Amino acid sequence: MAFTSLKSDAKAPLPLSPAELRRSRQREEARRAILDATEWLLIEAGGEAFGLRALAARCGYTAPTIYHYFGDKDGLIDALLEERFSRLLAEVRRVEQGADPVENLRGMLRAYLRFGERNPAFYRVILASRRDGPDRSPPSVEATVALMMRPWEELSAAGRLGDTSPDAASQAFWALIHGLTALRVARPEHDWAPNLTEIAVEAMLRGMVQDGAVGSTRKARPGRVRT
Repeated sequence: MAFTSLKSDAKAPLPLSPAELRRSRQREEARRAILDATEWLLIEAGGEAFGLRALAARCGYTAPTIYHYFGDKDGLIDALLEERFSRLLAEVRRVEQGADPVENLRGMLRAYLRFGERNPAFYRVILASRRDGPDRSPPSVEATVALMMRPWEELSAAGRLGDTSPDAASQAFWALIHGLTALRVARPEHDWAPNLTEIAVEAMLRGMVQDGAVGSTRKARPGRVRT
């Protein structure tokens, strides 16, 4: 009787040598230092152009090294936004999804706002990274938007958005969240109400979602949905 071998012909990758591990760590450290320095220069310059000489002085790496890792300045800013937004995407993906699209939307919103609270430079980078030309959102932005779009599509399919399209509802929601957060970033000294965003979001949901089933099944903790 013939037996078929279960042994795979694919070779397992060889473990990295100590020297290769060291070089890999050095590359990651260099990328991290350059991205962190870019973030602070963008914030300090308010989104205006900054020179590679200033960046090299801030991060401790030469211009050729910066070009080696990121290509050019636009590539550097793209990499920064992708790295930061990928963290946000991971937070939103961890939100458990249930049967209620409205509650799912609330859960993702809370994750979004918690991330912003823990990373105060996050929105400053977004606001400071203005560039001429077409928008080039990093992949993690598109993935985050797609996740938060899903509840609106489900509400529309259930007939709970009336004549409002899912795109319009999602864009209005993003404009509200982003606008309120940007105001707090731009005017941190103002005495903003601690539950300002929660009030605004719940008012928008009541106005957009039909049949009145937008009330949360549990009371939000103080300050849980805020920015």
